[in-house]
Amino acid sequence: MKIRILLLICILLSACGKAKHGGKSELTALYEELDAEIDKSSEYENIKESRMARLRKAYDMTNDSRQRTDIINRIIAEFDAYNADSALYYVSYNLHRPDVKTIPGEYTRLMIKRADIFAHAGLFADALAIMQNIPRDSLTPSLLEAYYSTYCATYQYLSEYTDEHETALEYAHHRTLYSDSLNRVISPDSFNHLVYVLSQKAREGNTQEAIEALSQHLSDYLSGTREYSILASTLAYIYKTAGYKDEYKRHLVLSAISDVRGAVKENMSFREVATVMFEDGDVERANRYLKKSIADANFYSAMMRNAQSSKMLPVIDEAYTSMQNRLTGRLRIMVWISSILSVFLILTLVFLLRQYKSLHKANERVSLANEELSAMSQLLRETNAELEHRNNELHEYNRTKEQYAGLFMEYCSTAISTLQHYQQSLRVLAAQGGNRAALMKKLESSETGDGLLRNFYGRFDEAILNIYPSFVDKFNTLLKPEERVVLKSGELLNTELRLFALIRIGIDDSNQIAQFLRCSISTVYTYRSKMKKRALNPSDFESEVRNIT
Repeated sequence: MKIRILLLICILLSACGKAKHGGKSELTALYEELDAEIDKSSEYENIKESRMARLRKAYDMTNDSRQRTDIINRIIAEFDAYNADSALYYVSYNLHRPDVKTIPGEYTRLMIKRADIFAHAGLFADALAIMQNIPRDSLTPSLLEAYYSTYCATYQYLSEYTDEHETALEYAHHRTLYSDSLNRVISPDSFNHLVYVLSQKAREGNTQEAIEALSQHLSDYLSGTREYSILASTLAYIYKTAGYKDEYKRHLVLSAISDVRGAVKENMSFREVATVMFEDGDVERANRYLKKSIADANFYSAMMRNAQSSKMLPVIDEAYTSMQNRLTGRLRIMVWISSILSVFLILTLVFLLRQYKSLHKANERVSLANEELSAMSQLLRETNAELEHRNNELHEYNRTKEQYAGLFMEYCSTAISTLQHYQQSLRVLAAQGGNRAALMKKLESSETGDGLLRNFYGRFDEAILNIYPSFVDKFNTLLKPEERVVLKSGELLNTELRLFALIRIGIDDSNQIAQFLRCSISTVYTYRSKMKKRALNPSDFESEVRNIT
């Protein structure tokens, strides 16, 4: 039962910890890139502010009127899509400079720019009033392009802004007329031709031609420039009308990313992306992008963009609030589930702790039993080693007895043969008679006995050195260096070594040793006494000899 509970808890925990994995789509990657760029918005804005500060400083440092005009125009270009109030301020400042009137067409160009800024800010009546006061017949071709493109932009914004269908159609018609006029005065490769003329062709049904042309020229501009943002946004609109939903979303996001990098505050991309996110169910992103759109519109002072975004705000805000409430409810449920699982986990830990303690005690008992078995095994190994040692000693003892027996039989056989030969020689001498002198000489000779004794000592020496191969070397280690025994050439043992060899094999009695060595007892005592004096440890000398192996 307990095991089943543990398995159930493990399954629940693993289910809670599962996460969905998979490859990211291109759109998902672009959304994440856009989020990352939004987080860096302040960095891009600081760069733009620094650039404008340098331009203002450059203006103050020069007295050349033409350079000052160019610098102010660059400042206007920086503020153009960043802050309408500042852009209008510098336009008015340049218009009131006497030097501007000396430049042909510059005053008119600035008035057209002023109308364009009014249109972007949603001040359509002001924009149209300025444009209607500009005499078209007096405009140069370059000013005509700015003139018609400003009209196109103004009526485009009016058609987007108005809620009345008929009015919107009327504004769209005016935009079409000015787009046709623009097409007659500009080059097919110009930026305004791409934005206004091609987008008009797309509205008329030539979407594929417009897509190909705009896609080809989009790569001519860098992301972060105003041109890239406008072209990407225009392409998105055309893809939407053509039914390419994914390409519509992709180019909208590309336009939004470019707007962030260029610190463009007058934008429509964020409002459109927020709408797409809302339709796709990503309410959190929709809320974030819409608030970004409103904040940018307020910063720019774009009433039209603000009004357009504000229409979507209640819907998205309500959905976002609803989503937050659902998430809060889910969070409460998860907290309860986590609390219940925590209780189960604590109970499981208590159970496992008890089991661990029981297992620990059992392991200790097993460990003690293993130690006892190990001790017994060690004792058994030591006993076996001792038995093996005893067996080896017994085997060595038996081998020694066999060697002694073999030597004894060999010696006895030789002695018997020698005696038989000696007896036979005596019989021959006796049988010859008359050779009494030779017989007596033979009887008095010790040659035979001496030979047997030399043979006996030789066999004894071989037996001792066979049993104790290092006897002489180990015996010398017991003596003082200057008192060590030095054997003559051909000697195995001498009389002194034989005496102590007898002691090593257990013959300790001086009478027996004297008989063995064919000498007197006093001679044996003398040998033993002198050798002790030559020893390193006289008191234990003979005991150490007995332990030579």
